[in-house]
Amino acid sequence: MPDRGRLDPSGITAGPLLRGEQAAPWVLRGARWAQVTFEADQAEVLAVLPEDLNRPVPAYARVVVLDAPTSPAGPLKMAALLAGGRYRLLPRNVLAEAVVDGPVREVAGAFGAPFVPGSVEAHFGAEGHAASIAVGEVKLAINLAGLRAVEPALLRWDPWLGFAGPGDNRDLIEYQFEPTISQAWLSGLTKLDMTDGSETGSPWARLQSVNQISSCICEGTLTLTVPEVLQALV
Repeated sequence: MPDRGRLDPSGITAGPLLRGEQAAPWVLRGARWAQVTFEADQAEVLAVLPEDLNRPVPAYARVVVLDAPTSPAGPLKMAALLAGGRYRLLPRNVLAEAVVDGPVREVAGAFGAPFVPGSVEAHFGAEGHAASIAVGEVKLAINLAGLRAVEPALLRWDPWLGFAGPGDNRDLIEYQFEPTISQAWLSGLTKLDMTDGSETGSPWARLQSVNQISSCICEGTLTLTVPEVLQALV
């Protein structure tokens, strides 16, 4: 029997999706982003997945760090932590938490939850990529080195799943992470360190890397599409 997700959606805080100028889709031109995929503890991955998702084999998670100089709401830096899963047999990434350095209310209005304010510092240089993320007691350090150029078509981008309201309702939503890549690199050496000094333990502390799978850096235009409601959770 497949392992099903164990997330309790009643604890999710999510507001309604907005309409108007800052609603999705968001086209982020001149963006740079890094994606690190790693194996994670099976129980911790299942804790992030809603019941109608199954875990993949092996259980994995991803960190995506994004630096976009422009968006419908201004400059945006974001670090997203996602758990890999399968919804109706198709691979999906469930957003465990995303730290937004910039217009967090506008991002949440366009793409639901869970987005939180925090500090994201990203540096893209000739020799690689380094980033640091802080929100509360959570600290993340990431460094991608040993880069080699690759064809963008070799990289894979799965849709993101998140949550939206309104009121006491909780809907599972899906939107596409659609890149138009001008340059792409794979990293042959990635260091990822996530810590949490609080007593509660955040997803950033629980979804620790037990084995690196792949890492890449990209430049180009990134489109986050209009969210689609998949199903009601609560």
